[in-house]
Amino acid sequence: MMSLQACQVVLLLYSNFCSVTATVHGAIHEIKQNGNRFKIEKVTDSSLKQALASLRQSAWNVKELDLSGNPLSQISAADLAPFTKLELLNLSSNVLYETLDLESLSTLRTLDLNNNYVQELLVGPAIETLHAANNNISRVSCSRGQGKKNIYLANNKITVLRDLDEGCRSRVQYLDLKLNEIDTVNFVELAASSDTLEHLNLQYNFIYDVKGQVVFAKLKTLDLSSNKLAFMGLEFQSAAGVTWISLRNNKLVLIEKALRFSQNLEHFDLRGNGFHCGTLRDFFSKNQRVQTVAKQTVKKLTGQNEEECTVPMVGHYGPYCCEDLPAPFADRLIALKRKQHALFSGQGSETERLECERENQARQREIDALKEQYRTVIDQVTLRKQAKITLEQKKKALDEQVSNGRRAHAELDGTLQQAVGQIELHHATEEQSPLQLLRAIVKRYEEMYIEQQSAQNNAIRDWDMYQHKETQLAEENARLKKLNGEADLALASANATLQELLVREQNLATQLG
Repeated sequence: MMSLQACQVVLLLYSNFCSVTATVHGAIHEIKQNGNRFKIEKVTDSSLKQALASLRQSAWNVKELDLSGNPLSQISAADLAPFTKLELLNLSSNVLYETLDLESLSTLRTLDLNNNYVQELLVGPAIETLHAANNNISRVSCSRGQGKKNIYLANNKITVLRDLDEGCRSRVQYLDLKLNEIDTVNFVELAASSDTLEHLNLQYNFIYDVKGQVVFAKLKTLDLSSNKLAFMGLEFQSAAGVTWISLRNNKLVLIEKALRFSQNLEHFDLRGNGFHCGTLRDFFSKNQRVQTVAKQTVKKLTGQNEEECTVPMVGHYGPYCCEDLPAPFADRLIALKRKQHALFSGQGSETERLECERENQARQREIDALKEQYRTVIDQVTLRKQAKITLEQKKKALDEQVSNGRRAHAELDGTLQQAVGQIELHHATEEQSPLQLLRAIVKRYEEMYIEQQSAQNNAIRDWDMYQHKETQLAEENARLKKLNGEADLALASANATLQELLVREQNLATQLG
């Protein structure tokens, strides 16, 4: 077997690929080297330390370490501490779970964590590129650094931008949060990247509201397609300089007509929304250049001059479908609430059910495509090991759920027993079935609810009476104030007349004297 040192000699002489196969406690791992790039294959949790230890003589030369496609479920920064010049670490397509703390790796610039099960991630100050798609990440922490960052977190569990700490939101150049669980976006939370952010991808989230205004001086692309936005307000002035913007497949009804976009705009896609025709008319009348770009975009994407409308859309303005609505937001809100109620109650129409299914299927197709994009070729032995570890983790999670369920059952049982004592049901005997007992308790709580509602209604009635009396007193006060004013005027007039009579009296007295 060729030694590691011999491999390095061959590499230096011929610049060829070199590999070392080592056996540790019955587990075989293989190390491949190409200059300062090292790849370790067929390594497991139990053999990882030994595999890394076999590289310690070359630790000074390790700048790139590839551990992808192994059945690793855990790794720590301490394991990698000897590699003081490590700049790139590839941990993709393993089965890493829970928290991954690599914060102490102060030279690490690039981390590939695609296709794992990590929930929380911590990285060091030198990080420049972070690939962590297809995980379960809900929180990321970045040590403060001076370099620009490219962060790819598609298909994770991020719910707000603040799930990325301040370090991760500072000096970001490319931020990909596609296919997460974000419902509200505040551009102010990206203010520390106002002079660096060039690409922001928030596609396929659940965003219904955008807040805050920040001037993103270098922003080129903004993708908010396939969300739940109903209004495109002045907050989008933050993206005034973009060349590419998409809000396709939202719930847009209105656009702020005061919005302005750069003359460099090349792509403007608002297909698949529910616009009020008047809002498009007002917006495009102030943004004729944007209307031209919108038409060009639709033509390029569909081959048609206008998007294809779906029922109940009845017309177009510019290239987009729209409908004349007397009360745009109210009409759409009522329709949305009715649809939600119908779907949740199982009474939705076939059209509404199919629409819901199409949205879910579109999201799932994006997830599948993303997983395929980052798929790594893995041998069958490693796949089986990964599957085994994954099943073990699922079993652990299910065991925790069972344990939590038992605790919840015990708490519920205690609550029920307490409720039985409180309501003093004379017929609640040991022979009574749990279902009968539960029905009796539910009935008692319904009676208590009715009593509370009655008390609330009485309080509302009393408040209304108080408000009515207060209104009457205010009206009476206004009437009295008016009368007082009239009396004051009359008194002032009488005083003036009196003064005039006194003057006359004095004049007469002077003449008689």
